[in-house]
Amino acid sequence: MGRAELRKAMTPVIAKLRRRLPAADARREVEAALANCKALYLLGRSDEALALGRSALALARRVGDSASIYRGLAACGILAADAFDLVGGLEYHLESLRLAAREPSALETSSAWNNIGLALALAGLPAMAARAYERAIETVRDIEGPVHTRYAACTNRANSLFHLGDYERGLQSALEALRELTPEFDARDPLAVILLLRNTVHLLVAVGRIEEAAGPVEEMVRRAAAAGSSRAFIACSTARGAFELARGETDIALTRLDQALAKARETPQALRDALVSVMRAEEIAGYPERALTRLRELSEHVYSVAVEKARRNVEMADLDVALALGEHADRQTHARLVSRLDRPSAPGGWDALRRLAVSAGLRVDGSGWHGRRVGALTKALALACEEPPLRALEMGLAAELHDVGLLTLPADVISRGVAGGSEREAYLRHTIAGADILRDDGHPRLLIAREVATYHHAWWDGSGHPRKVGGTSIPVAARMCAVADAYDEIMCGFLAQRSHSMDEALGQLRAKAGTQLDPALVRCFETVVRGEAATLGIDTARDESLEGFQELVANLQEDRGFL
Repeated sequence: MGRAELRKAMTPVIAKLRRRLPAADARREVEAALANCKALYLLGRSDEALALGRSALALARRVGDSASIYRGLAACGILAADAFDLVGGLEYHLESLRLAAREPSALETSSAWNNIGLALALAGLPAMAARAYERAIETVRDIEGPVHTRYAACTNRANSLFHLGDYERGLQSALEALRELTPEFDARDPLAVILLLRNTVHLLVAVGRIEEAAGPVEEMVRRAAAAGSSRAFIACSTARGAFELARGETDIALTRLDQALAKARETPQALRDALVSVMRAEEIAGYPERALTRLRELSEHVYSVAVEKARRNVEMADLDVALALGEHADRQTHARLVSRLDRPSAPGGWDALRRLAVSAGLRVDGSGWHGRRVGALTKALALACEEPPLRALEMGLAAELHDVGLLTLPADVISRGVAGGSEREAYLRHTIAGADILRDDGHPRLLIAREVATYHHAWWDGSGHPRKVGGTSIPVAARMCAVADAYDEIMCGFLAQRSHSMDEALGQLRAKAGTQLDPALVRCFETVVRGEAATLGIDTARDESLEGFQELVANLQEDRGFL
């Protein structure tokens, strides 16, 4: 069901939640609404579920039912954080914490701390999250018998400690959660059991108890197949890949992890864990350059989107000290990977791949230089976005190959697909073909090229190809290439109705910002074009020939002392 259809289906439900209802009916409606919210959460559609969750919480507040209010606050907090509104998510959980302190309720206090930990973990703050989980556990430590919040907090703490590299304590926490697990908890949240098994596998492998992980892997695979959700697939694939890598099955493991990462780009809430898993695996497999690329994306995806929001909203001053711990771990990882890098060089067969890209470019551009122009513009954009010079150069070179998959398509499919006709879906298969052609041997440039080939038609709003991959879940090099590709298409594409001035083309590019293209990158790209044109004395407003644009691109292609 698409967004429009879902919105239409939820409208009468939300309208009913806004009516005055008897207390018993209201509780039933709230529970039904929250069940639907949970189903949407499992599908990775938390942002679409928020309106329903908020309406259910509002009804619970009007009725004054404490149990429903707690559940509504927890649901809204989880949905908001999962949709990367970390400020809003923490506010709901902190309200639960304050409410539980007034009553008082140890169980609800523990639940609130556990949910605060989940929000902090999504913000990329595993040390702070671990502290929150510890508070959740301590609050109910003296309650005898299985306690769901203690089980959940132990599960989540194990994952945070894994991310912090504290494997022995993480394993103890995972084993404690397994001891706490009951059939009732299993039935209540089957995905949580899969996540617990994932954490257990990761930690057993990390401490060298590889064969002990075989049983949890088998159980996890069985459960994930039965669950059939994206989150279950990602969790299972990342842990299974780590297990296979530890057993020496490197090719199978890396392929499985690539599949998990591709699926995680459609489910951004799972992207952080997937990136961490792939980064660790690539480092172990002897590909530090690739692992460093994942670390850069992880830093961008987490810290630029989430961490600063969490910093501004965290009210728990005594947890602030934990901030430095996670950041220190990232710096250590970066230093370790950099120390293992080889001297920069081109991957084997690079010249042959560039010739293939030129051949592919001839199918949409008679000059054959579309790829080279896009590569030069991408490199310039990367530099303007303050990417390190060598990485900007690698991004530009990788972007030259973005359309190499066009070689696999018939000419009529290309012409009709570019025009947006009925062959559009067939045309977009060149992204998959390009990724297959660029299946690499570990060289970072080929990794970037493969991601660019796969995702350069992904749209910022998630409506491009692959569908549901949007925002910062699109690799940054692919987002940059998409901007450069769109501009070159306006200026030089064979579908252009007439010549455009560079100003007119920039105006068309701005119109695509926020839907097709990353708006921040569009703004930066315009600055690059205008600045370079001013240096060359090109009038961007009046010159409607291609000569000025070609001069600008040729100037950007010059060696500017990268190596």
